Amino acid sequence: TFASQKPLIMNRIIRPLAIWYQNKVGAELAKYGLKYHDILNEFDPDVDLAVSRLTPEELSNRNKRMMRAIDISAKHAELTPEAQALVKPFEGYLPLERARTERLEKLLHK
Repeated sequence: TFASQKPLIMNRIIRPLAIWYQNKVGAELAKYGLKYHDILNEFDPDVDLAVSRLTPEELSNRNKRMMRAIDISAKHAELTPEAQALVKPFEGYLPLERARTERLEKLLHK
């Protein structure tokens, strides 16, 4: 049955595709020196709250990464391979889980 084959499908087909896709996204982010959290939609209330809680230094670093990416993109260029190797695109810095938990708690206590 399909239900008994579900783990097989996940392990043999979907997981390798997910890993491949994550590697592609990471490589694209590294070309511009961005982190995954940099490209999250700030209209999402959780992201907006998390960004508002960043320290001045973290916020400055985020803004510098975004401005550098815009500049590089406008020049139709990308970071040098050495600089790309230093980028850790999936190293998170936004306290998203905390923001999400607090927002949900507020909704439950209304």
